[in-house]
Amino acid sequence: MSDALINGLAGAGGGIIAQLITYPLQTVNTRQQTERDLKKEKRKLGTIEQMCQVVKQEGWERLYGGLTPSLVGTSASQGVYYYFYQIFRNKAESKALERQKKGIGDGSVGMLSSLIVAALSGCVNVLLTNPIWVVVTRMQ
Repeated sequence: MSDALINGLAGAGGGIIAQLITYPLQTVNTRQQTERDLKKEKRKLGTIEQMCQVVKQEGWERLYGGLTPSLVGTSASQGVYYYFYQIFRNKAESKALERQKKGIGDGSVGMLSSLIVAALSGCVNVLLTNPIWVVVTRMQ
């Protein structure tokens, strides 16, 4: 198994774990952003208070409403990003070694190259996973 595939799978797995842990916060955040209070004098609830209110009024499962499509999007997005990051990083490392053999540089990937690798990976991620996120948003 290639390093890129291992990193892609690890990124997908890490994204799933992070999503499972933070999804209730995302649910409350979305509610806070979309709720409109017509009475300005009503006090806004804090995050923890609103989470408790959701659990009390709607049950624990409501904090995880819409989780499945979000997990699909997150795992795909993280997997794609880390897969392509490793591919681009490998190319940058081999170019750095070629330059070193020619007497240019020390053979390591510099900060600018690392930034370019990350930016390219992010661009590929957005291009490949945007359709998934459109579906996820509509399903939620």
